[in-house]
Amino acid sequence: MYRVLIVDDDKTVRYILKRYKKWESYGFSIADEACDGKEALRKLASSGFDLLLTDIKMPGMDGIELLKELKIIGWDICVIFLSTHSDFNYAKQGIRLGVFDYMTKPIDDETLEETLTRVKLHLDEKRFKQNQNEDEKKQMDESLRLYYPRNSQKKLSTFLLAGSAEAVREATDIFAELTSVLGTDTFMLGRVLENMVREINEGIYTLFPWLEKIEGSFFEGTMTSIENSDEMQERFLEYVNTMLELVRKYELHQTDGIIKRTIDFIMCHVEDNIKLEMVAREINVSRDYIGKLFKQKTGLNFHDYVAMVKIEHAKCLIKTGCYKTYEVSEMLGYRTHDYFTRLFRNYTGYTPIEFRRMNQ
Repeated sequence: MYRVLIVDDDKTVRYILKRYKKWESYGFSIADEACDGKEALRKLASSGFDLLLTDIKMPGMDGIELLKELKIIGWDICVIFLSTHSDFNYAKQGIRLGVFDYMTKPIDDETLEETLTRVKLHLDEKRFKQNQNEDEKKQMDESLRLYYPRNSQKKLSTFLLAGSAEAVREATDIFAELTSVLGTDTFMLGRVLENMVREINEGIYTLFPWLEKIEGSFFEGTMTSIENSDEMQERFLEYVNTMLELVRKYELHQTDGIIKRTIDFIMCHVEDNIKLEMVAREINVSRDYIGKLFKQKTGLNFHDYVAMVKIEHAKCLIKTGCYKTYEVSEMLGYRTHDYFTRLFRNYTGYTPIEFRRMNQ
């Protein structure tokens, strides 16, 4: 049975509709009633309904306002307006908002029967499609479980976090393996790859939660929209290479505990005026030892690494289009705009303004 909510400020109208004897023969049951739109929203929130019969003109929240609220909230329910001849313009407005139909008062049995027949057909088709989509999703999830190369994904993640070029070879092997199993089913292939990229992303961002703040998001999961397998492979390998470059650029593959804590401190304080002394106090090691060890392990001078991280973050901030150059400079702890501009140009080859224009 489809559940019906009747909304009308006129008790007589509600009574007449409820006493109609053929509701159940058409597959409907009167589940509840309300006197205005506000009461209807409360009842809709507390219980599920399939069909809403509502008057257009009511004190408080009328039918049009109720329908607008339903659209904003996103409730998917079939709505029929009850109107008088003088409400015709309101009825047309409701149709533009997506109301299923409207009936003119006083409502006779023949009109109600004809309307319920069409509503029943509409709701049956809707339920069939929902069940079909659920079945397809279950089948898709089962296929994903069967074909998903979990061990290969773990190997790929391990190579990426180690900053190893083996990650590219592993990604190539993964794609070849999936292609041999899935054949020409590019949608399923795209879904597996999207899922893999998402899980690797989540894993890396869990280990380095500050990374997205520094770099921003750089991959959108759009594999399933690609119909050409060569293009899909190119997109997948592009992601792997980008992530590999990211790990290497920020020295995320370093295993030394002091280096890892130093990098974490820099990343978490990227918008501060970072000094080597600050890191030394934080991890309780002498500044000279940290400076030498950092250079030895990464090949980078500590201050050069800090500048690189800040400029990379500056690039991300500039790309958003939300900040002026002097605001970015101040956010990153630089005392003068000119010094920041010079540093940015030395690192990127462009001034902040030129970089902004290139990325608009």
